[in-house]
Amino acid sequence: MAKKTENKTEKDLSMTDEAWNKRIARIEEFLTHEGNQEFLSSSDDIIDAVELIQMNIRRGNRTATKRKNLWNQILIEGRDWTMEKQELLASDWPVAVGKESNLPAHAQQSLKTMEKLIEDAYANFWNNNPIVQLTSVISDRNKTQGGSPFENALDFASGRGTAVKQRFTKYFTDKRWDGNFDVESGMTIAPPPATEPKTTDAVSEEIGEENDESSV
Repeated sequence: MAKKTENKTEKDLSMTDEAWNKRIARIEEFLTHEGNQEFLSSSDDIIDAVELIQMNIRRGNRTATKRKNLWNQILIEGRDWTMEKQELLASDWPVAVGKESNLPAHAQQSLKTMEKLIEDAYANFWNNNPIVQLTSVISDRNKTQGGSPFENALDFASGRGTAVKQRFTKYFTDKRWDGNFDVESGMTIAPPPATEPKTTDAVSEEIGEENDESSV
């Protein structure tokens, strides 16, 4: 009796040069950041981890077939390297747990810092101004809680921080901001692109619509 065999499809562990280089650039930016050097040489375990990361980068550069596995090993080594957990760091490990960001490490760090500073400022604003506590309410875009007051300073401030982070993420993706942030030196935001002038037909249609509305 013939033995039954199963056809198993080998899992694709490859990654394109573009995808690999984009990911690795963020890791290398973190590893070469001047403010991170003291931490990266602070113990034998961390030095070993850096060497493993660099070895896996070299292996991935040579061959594309195992890049997904190599990328996962790189992520494991640096997962806990955040400023919250490691006081010697000047920037966070560029890939957080969960969905990966497509932004470069310096832009991610700027957004995180900006969001934290905004939240702290708005929390202080809330705590020191009873009129703000009385009059600030949740947006009506929230169909279940719209119009309700915020319960505390954290809830009030977190929404402001998220809004600023989203706004500056869009500035970066629209190439209006370079991703660098410094409270003292400030930032430069390019103006929005000029809109195309309206055609005569489009202007005429708008005038006609206005006339129709005014006659109602």
